[in-house]
Parts: sequence; structure tokens; C-alpha cells
Amino acid sequence: MEISPKVGKEVVEGCKSGDRKAFEKIVLFYQKRVFNFAYRMLGNMEEAKELAQEIFVSVFLSIRELREEVKFDAWLRQITLNHCRNRWKFLKRRQYFNMDSIDDPIETEEGETQRSVRDPSDPPDVRYEKKAVQEWIRKGLLKMSEDQRELIVLRDFQGLSYEEMGTLLHLPEGTVKSKVHRARMGLREILGKYEH
Repeated sequence: MEISPKVGKEVVEGCKSGDRKAFEKIVLFYQKRVFNFAYRMLGNMEEAKELAQEIFVSVFLSIRELREEVKFDAWLRQITLNHCRNRWKFLKRRQYFNMDSIDDPIETEEGETQRSVRDPSDPPDVRYEKKAVQEWIRKGLLKMSEDQRELIVLRDFQGLSYEEMGTLLHLPEGTVKSKVHRARMGLREILGKYEH
């Protein structure tokens, strides 16, 4: 995947040389995508916001290590995934997920790769139902194993191709396809156990 025309090679180069305006452009373009990924993985809005900030600090501090600017998207994706995995482990050790602290309202951001289900022209009852379905899926995702949740979020919410996922997860494309299929079946089974 090439870098977006909105955040071109020159912006990444500028950021590498310490240009704060270039860094701000990167943050503005990618912040929703990074937040959405963190939110889907952690299930808590405040944790996701905090983690997204940490991810961008990490990007700013380590961008000089990036050798090929055109691979910025993949590089950022890897940083985001690693931060989410580390935060999940940190919270799990502290038994955070055993508390009732994951009841934040769902917030689908514009610009998310997945098609938004929110439509302002929908009548209130339809909007409520869509929001309830999103919440039902969010809770189902949090009941999955971390690796299966990653697969669902990367493929179905972030819209990555199997090839991109294979590169990110260091797996053959065929393996990714079968793992995604099993993860989807697992989510279907979890969601079937309780009504939304």
C-alpha cells in the first residue's frame, strides 16, 4: 500500500527532519484510523484515546528509523498493533477486563475504512437499533481471544487485504484466510449466545 496522496513522501521526510507541521498533518490524517483500531481492540474509549496519543508520540520519536517512506502506512500499522497488544496484556494482568468498565457508548468515526453504519437521515429508532448492534458486536469482540479479535478488526473494520494482513502478521496469505474464517465463525458463535 503506498502512502496516501494526502500524506505524501515529502510530509514523512519533513517529519523525519523534525518538522512539527508535517507531524501534525500525519496525526490529522491517521488519528481516526489509529483510534478506531485501538478502540476495537480494547473496547474502552478513554483507553483508546490515551493509547492513540502514545502511538503518535512513538511515531514522532522513532520515525527517523523508517528507511522507506512509501511504507509508512505499514510501519504505522505495525506500531499500532504492537502498542495495542502491549496495552491489552498490561490491562489483562491488572484484571481490568473483569470490571464493568467497558460500557462506553460506541462511536463510529468518519474516515474509518469500514462503511459507517450511522446515517443522520435514519429515523431515531433505526439509529438506536444500529447503535445497539454495534455495541453487541463490540462486546462480542472483547470475548474473543486477542489473536482472533485482531484478525476481525484488521479485516472487517480496518479493511486490510489478506496480503496486507499476511505482511503485518508474518503469515502466509492462505493461513490468514483460514484464520479469518475461523475467527468469524468464533464471533458468530459468541454473538449467538446472547441477544443484543
